[in-house]
Amino acid sequence: MSRLHIADTGLFVAMGQPSNSRYQAVRRFARRNDIAFILPERVYEELTVNEPSIEEVPVDTAIDEGWATIAASLEFAEPVVSRVMDGVQRYIANADDRPADEVERADAALAALAAQHLSTGTATDVHIYTTDIAAGEGAETVLASEGYGDSVTFVNGFRFIEELISGNS
Repeated sequence: MSRLHIADTGLFVAMGQPSNSRYQAVRRFARRNDIAFILPERVYEELTVNEPSIEEVPVDTAIDEGWATIAASLEFAEPVVSRVMDGVQRYIANADDRPADEVERADAALAALAAQHLSTGTATDVHIYTTDIAAGEGAETVLASEGYGDSVTFVNGFRFIEELISGNS
């Protein structure tokens, strides 16, 4: 079984800087379990701002250390990728009571990346780590409607970090 771990912006923001205990706990988890968190390009773009006052970008440190990586571009020519992207945007829009075109595309990209890997068989099990409840629930719901319900798990990023810190994971 090929397992994929997809992370959102909120997970890395919640972890903080590499010197932070939350960041270190997630790093230990990734290393102990020999995993790399995959970030859609849109997520990486949100995490890497061109700000002179920021010398060390935490996500770049994780990439340099090998426990995070940037995904290849999404294949929107694949119908399932486009359907999932649109479906999650609609789900989040309905949950948040706002227009779908105002939903961050990075949130929907989490599920679209999962769909891309599940549909090609490069992954059989996907964990989506997000601090956005609507994005996580939307990913599970929309991917289930595409027949991947047993293959996708939404991991609440805040709870995940809390459990690592308290030693329950």
